[in-house]
Formats: sequence, structure tokens, C-alpha cells
Amino acid sequence: MKAGVILLTSLLWVVSSATAAPVRVILDTDMSGDCDDAGALAVLHALADRGECELLAVVTNRKDKTNASAAAVDAINTYYGRPNIPIGTDKVGPTDLQCTSAYTRALRDEFPHDAKPDDQMPDALDVYRRVLTAQPDDSVTICSVGAFSNLAELWRREAALVLTKVHRLVVMGGEFPTNKRPETNIRTHREAARVVATEWPTELVWHGWEIGNVLITGAGLKQTPKNNPVRRAYELKPFGKRPAIEGGQPSWDQGAVLYAVRGPEPEFWRAVRGGRVTVDEEGVTTWEQGPITRHYCVKIKGDPAKLAAVIESLMIQPPKRRASAQSK
Repeated sequence: MKAGVILLTSLLWVVSSATAAPVRVILDTDMSGDCDDAGALAVLHALADRGECELLAVVTNRKDKTNASAAAVDAINTYYGRPNIPIGTDKVGPTDLQCTSAYTRALRDEFPHDAKPDDQMPDALDVYRRVLTAQPDDSVTICSVGAFSNLAELWRREAALVLTKVHRLVVMGGEFPTNKRPETNIRTHREAARVVATEWPTELVWHGWEIGNVLITGAGLKQTPKNNPVRRAYELKPFGKRPAIEGGQPSWDQGAVLYAVRGPEPEFWRAVRGGRVTVDEEGVTTWEQGPITRHYCVKIKGDPAKLAAVIESLMIQPPKRRASAQSK
């Protein structure tokens, strides 16, 4: 029964996406700490292959000690047949939770790409400037699945671009209605998160930690070829005492990117409006009730396993462009 529902949902999206314009997306990711960033990028490529989105650029927001986050991004982009997507990196870096990635160096060393070390890549803000300037007004969705560093800098230094070009910002961060300690993406750069929560002017959709924590995906990557860098990331990243690919792990970032492209599908999402998110000095987030604003958070509607199955199917979807190139 579940397989039939998922197939019907997929067919409906194929029909609807044939007439809808692709969503223009910029991914802002901390491709370093957890492998769900790799999974999220796989989901975006799968949606792009279906004609549902156009991946305009990827910028990284955590200065990983491996200096290989951009290379990991480019390895995934290349695997999916999009090696020329602009990539930018945050040179200053967040203020907390610097780490050495379990998988970015392997993706850099084991898979085709032409990215330079992070500190030699274009600056994230410059990529934002160039890409946003080239887009139609009110057309771009930014999806942030990491530190808020780039977002705060973009708003501080290029407010006119944000107001003119950005339609929606979807962020994975915080925990709602409240949490007792800072969620990782907030804690990584508390001050930047406070700027975005307080000042961001466009529609802002919050996906809290609690959403992805119940969406377990990744085991299906065993079905994909060994030359899949996303599979490799899940093989290398521990989840507890086992590799993430052995049974899967939470999909904190994948839920956010799926929402960024498909929006508030009534089968899966419930919007919580009438208030806004606050971030205190320690990085603790709270949903405070109040007037309806352009900021809101979402909750999963129905069985999380159904949503997880949709995400998993996108994560393991074969690359359309790569398969086409190999068949010639």
C-alpha cells in the first residue's frame, strides 16, 4: 500500500512539474559535519533531473578543517552531470563547532571534480552576488542547511539584492516550540542566526531539528553504484556505533530541501503561523506566538515514514544526465 501511495504521489508530481516552472534554488550548506548535506544535494539533483528545480549555485558555510568541502560538493555535482554549477566558500568561518569531516577528503580524493581547496575557491558572498543579479526579480529560493554566516553577511552587505531577487528562504535550524540547548546549526554561529531570525525580510520557513530527526534515510544508498559519492559519504560518516548507511540516519537537511522545491505539500506538512522564531544569546531557539508575519515554522503531517520514503527514493534516483552521457 505504501509503495502504491508513493508511486501515485511521484506520478502526480511528474504531471504537475510538466507545466510548473522549475524552482530556482541556491543551496547554502555545511558540507562537512554530517552526511545529510550530501543526501540533501542528491535530493536537489534528483528534483532537477525531474524538471522541478534549477540548482543555481552551492555555497558552503562552515570552514571545515579538511579544506575539502567545496571538492565534496563538486564531486557530487559532477556525478550528477552538473560539473559547472558555481561553488563558493565562507572564508571567515563560523564562530563555533569547527570540525574535521569524516568524508569530504575521501570525496575529494576518490571522485572526479575540479574544485580547488576551500580557501582558494570563490567567496560565497561573491557567488551570491553574481548568481542573484542574473535572476529575475522575486524568483530565487535559498535553502540553508548549516550555519547562518553567509545569510547574515548577504543581508548586511547586499540588502537590495535580497529584497529584489529572493522569494523564499528555507532554513534547517533550531528546535520548536523550544529547546533547552542550542541546535547545531544555530550554535555554529549564534550571532548570524540572531541577525537572520530578527531581520530577514522575505518569507522565511523554519525546519526544526525535530523534523529531520524522525525521517530515517540512507540505507537505500546500498542499491546505488559504488562510484556514487553520496553513497561513499554515508559509508564513512558514523551514526552512533555504525556507518550511517547501515540502517540510515536522520534526514535533517533533506526535509528542508524538499520543502524548498515542492513547497507546503498538504499531504506532508502543516504550517505553524502567528508568531516568529527568536534566538537568545546562547543560541536557544523559541517559537513565540504573536501576529502573523512572513516567518513561520512547519511540522510533519501524518506518518513520517511516508515522507522518509519519498526522500529516500530521490536520494537513490540514478543521475539522468550521467546515464544519458554514458549511453552515447
